[in-house]
Amino acid sequence: MDTSTGNMTSIEDVSISIEDDDIHNGFANILRRFRMDFGSDDLRSITAGFKMITVSKLMKTFEVDPNNASINNWILEFKFWSILEGLLDVKFHQDLLCGDDKRDNSSANSELPIDLKNLCEYSSETVITDQIISADSSLLQLYTVMKTLSDTFSLDFQLLNSDINMDNLNTTKWLATLNKINSFNRDPKLIKELDADAPLRSNLEIDEDDKSNDERFFSKAFELLISNNLEELQDLCQNTNNWDFALMIAGLQDRIDPVIDLDDYSNSTRPSGVKNKLLRKRTIYQLLQNEKMGLYEKACYSFLSNDFVYCNEPVDNWEQKLYLYLNNLLNIEVENKELKIIKRLGFQTNLIDKLPSPPIMSENINDILNKLNNDSNSNIRDQSKHPIRVLIGSVISDNVQTLMNNTIKSIDDLNSNDEIMNDTFILRVLTHLSIILQLTYGEKIISNYDYTKLLKCYILRLILYKKYELVPIYISFIPSDEIIQVYSHLLFQFDYESTDRISQIENMRNLDLPLENILRKTMEIAFRDTAEYYPTNVTVQLIYDVEAIDEKLYSTIFWFIDAHMYSDCLEVIVILLRRFLLVGKIASAIKFLETVSLPKLIDNYKYKVTIIEDDNDELILPDFKLLELRYYNQLFTTFKKLLDSNDKAEDINVEKFQGLVKSLNAIVREWLFPLVNYEDDEVSQDDVETYKELRRIYLPTLFNALFDLLISKRQWGKKNVRDAMDLVNLLADEKYKLYEIFNSTNELQPFMEKLSKVGCQLFGEYKEGVYVDI
Repeated sequence: MDTSTGNMTSIEDVSISIEDDDIHNGFANILRRFRMDFGSDDLRSITAGFKMITVSKLMKTFEVDPNNASINNWILEFKFWSILEGLLDVKFHQDLLCGDDKRDNSSANSELPIDLKNLCEYSSETVITDQIISADSSLLQLYTVMKTLSDTFSLDFQLLNSDINMDNLNTTKWLATLNKINSFNRDPKLIKELDADAPLRSNLEIDEDDKSNDERFFSKAFELLISNNLEELQDLCQNTNNWDFALMIAGLQDRIDPVIDLDDYSNSTRPSGVKNKLLRKRTIYQLLQNEKMGLYEKACYSFLSNDFVYCNEPVDNWEQKLYLYLNNLLNIEVENKELKIIKRLGFQTNLIDKLPSPPIMSENINDILNKLNNDSNSNIRDQSKHPIRVLIGSVISDNVQTLMNNTIKSIDDLNSNDEIMNDTFILRVLTHLSIILQLTYGEKIISNYDYTKLLKCYILRLILYKKYELVPIYISFIPSDEIIQVYSHLLFQFDYESTDRISQIENMRNLDLPLENILRKTMEIAFRDTAEYYPTNVTVQLIYDVEAIDEKLYSTIFWFIDAHMYSDCLEVIVILLRRFLLVGKIASAIKFLETVSLPKLIDNYKYKVTIIEDDNDELILPDFKLLELRYYNQLFTTFKKLLDSNDKAEDINVEKFQGLVKSLNAIVREWLFPLVNYEDDEVSQDDVETYKELRRIYLPTLFNALFDLLISKRQWGKKNVRDAMDLVNLLADEKYKLYEIFNSTNELQPFMEKLSKVGCQLFGEYKEGVYVDI
């Protein structure tokens, strides 16, 4: 299997959808605990947690539906995390210790790495083997992958319902043959003795029923062998009277002499195991020359002798065939090294040298993966394309960097179509693998830029699933210099309910994320990216519709409110309302203030300021901005009353009318006027110009509205008419300079024309004058 671009194509081609909340929550919680207790646990706690979640999901799925198609995916993922966990110490940590030194993955070319001073001619083969493997990191990695695969095979056989049931096997060896030997019509083709070597020695056969029974036995024995379940295999041999095979298994047990190998001189210690295990393996290999053996019997002998050719034949599973390749490569290399050592120690190897040994079928792991990818069995070739097997191959062959590079290319290609990776299954596994790699290697395997891109892709999927509370967990694993930029964009990019915001804020605080700076950056992005929708270089007309972009902009302020960042909140509300008002979006401003309680926010701000222990001037707003906010609140309250009165003009009563007139009177006289003339250095000239512009935009409209309102209700009394006429005096008042505002906005001439027209109407209605009460 090649872990270059070709294999990544296969990942994209596999469509898998097996994700649910339990999986997302489970993986995220593992990372949450690791991050919150950072330094207390090692990476093994992460992989172990992923394993437990995967196997738990596997078991639950199996209990509900043993035929569920996703079961195989869960088995594969469990194997992947198991292999990764096994390699953490023997590979990942060793890589860090070795630095940039590249190890040779082929141990065949390396000389003996162990110290012969610790060995003698009486040393057990097991001790020699252990030292050979421990001293060679490449062999140790092969051994670790092999052992992990073997430990997980029992899961395959348990869940995939092997056809071989131990209860269906005969409890007497070759019972049918025995019965026919003792019959009157004995078949001359059958053996005469019932020992295991009789067929080989006599060239005769056993009964067909016994052949079939033997094949079922050896099929089950083969499963137990490659899953290293020797205890159950011994039980199987005992229950079926296969004592010869039981002796063969026992003859391959590791030999340990406590005195020589362990310096244990206790009286109770005795040597255990069998000497010359290597010789026994070579002898077993000789048995494979018998062409009459069944498929699985040959496979068992082939496996026991470290051969690949014959034990590979009945295998139809990618992981099992990988295991058999590794078994062949590892054990033959170890045996060759062992022979060199025992010869140097003076041990005689004449008998071993005379016997042939199985050939090594591969050069290294990359060679094995390529062979699997091009296997003659189409099932193996198809299985090689499964994304988890691609990942397993990349991890064990040191090609993770290539895989990650191709993953990023895949993401880039999908992003060009405004999509994110469609396969949540592989995206989740890749993301969590990348987190482990980043924690281990830093940027050696995947750059911070690409790593962040991959995490963002997964975070987008979580947002798509509305798993907002998990977002801060993954943000916390982004490189620190990218956290604020990445998270702030995500906060502005999507819309969140209050509960979603609060859950993220809580997690940000729990994970020690820079909450305040993230939210401040969010506001900066929000105002920057929406600036084009609020041009100030055009003629302003009041807009009484609320656009989606307005709601999008002001909804970002809710983050400040939910985070209780009242100082920042009020500061940005000032900026927001200025932006709305300067382009005439009065309806948007009103709708925003209907969603919040500005007076309550000001009260909360004042209370928080009073309990601040440190003298933090940054949290204290200047008085003029609080006054500005009150003026805005006054404006919107009045405008809302005015709009409501226009909608229900016929229903307005005297009380509401008087309240509206009072509000409008206050607005046209005093709105922002003190701020235009504010005697404080804190008010910049730009602020003053902004206040003047806002008065230019809104006062003529409100002035006219007040005038029209009073005139429209003249039937309620001359006072309304007099108040309307008195507005002319206010217009000319040098204190408020409304005349200049009207003149600058070209509103003066239209108002004077309207005043003249109304004056003519009033002259006809009030010939005695409006200031004379009759």
